[in-house]
Amino acid sequence: MALKIGLDIDGVIADSFPVFREELNKYYGKDIIKIDDCDISKVYNVDWADLDSFFDQNVEYLFSAPKVMDGALETINHWLKAGHEIIIVTARKKGLEEKITMEWLHKNNVPYNEVVFAGGASKTFAVKEHLIDVFVDDFISNALEIAALNIAVLLLDAPYNQGKLPEGVVRCYSWEDIKNQIEKRFSS
Repeated sequence: MALKIGLDIDGVIADSFPVFREELNKYYGKDIIKIDDCDISKVYNVDWADLDSFFDQNVEYLFSAPKVMDGALETINHWLKAGHEIIIVTARKKGLEEKITMEWLHKNNVPYNEVVFAGGASKTFAVKEHLIDVFVDDFISNALEIAALNIAVLLLDAPYNQGKLPEGVVRCYSWEDIKNQIEKRFSS
């Protein structure tokens, strides 16, 4: 059975948070060891307007410097060879963020069928529009919204997404775990 697999970028395909943390620490003169809240403004004790300004000023480096998560390329290539469709759905915005993102995907040889830029809006519109069967994300709020559509969600473990998960959301600890979960849940 061919699947439509939805993937987030930051924290799922791209190991973005170590880069974000290093640059935020320099900018704010802090020594935060881990980002343990999905609301980064709380971690750095700043308001969102200031944080948005930081990201706007540093977007090129922040979105082009991350490495690909271990196991991501191999798994995505495996899925494509198996006939699955890969739809990347990111909260990043169109325009400059889109340009930098597409360059990063190309530079890192990340294969996909389509990329959707949600621009900070809920990813549910893309999940519905593309009839996605399973979605991989790292933000609990995205996972909850997508699971509420009766779509299987795999949540890639991170310090900022701890806690009890609702039915329909499965925590994964690596790309190998993600691959195994999809094979287990969707093999016919």
